[in-house]
Amino acid sequence: MSLGKLNNLSLPATILIASIILGGLYYVSEVNKQKSIEKQQQIKIGQEKKEYIVKRKQDCYNFETSERKKYNNVDGSFYDEENDVCEVRYVNKKWREGDPNSCGLFESLLKDHTCTIEHYFTNEF
Repeated sequence: MSLGKLNNLSLPATILIASIILGGLYYVSEVNKQKSIEKQQQIKIGQEKKEYIVKRKQDCYNFETSERKKYNNVDGSFYDEENDVCEVRYVNKKWREGDPNSCGLFESLLKDHTCTIEHYFTNEF
């Protein structure tokens, strides 16, 4: 091969190699940007979920407080994050098996003197 032909091929080959390198660098930077954006979105969603849980725990406490004002047998409450429900427990030592005022048949069968009322929330993640 003559030196003239080699010089004629070296410029397009250099351009091609440079284009591949620059394209690869651009692709890698775009992939990194996308991963960063996705990570920021996950952090934002996680923060929003934490804020939602804090709000629901406060709502549950407020619901328990309002129930305490109405009834003197409120035993406590618990916010179940998985099911998005506030559970308020009531105690009545006078409940007996088969009592129509008890919370449920299973509780009377187990001779449990507590009752749990579930207060469901509507907004879910």
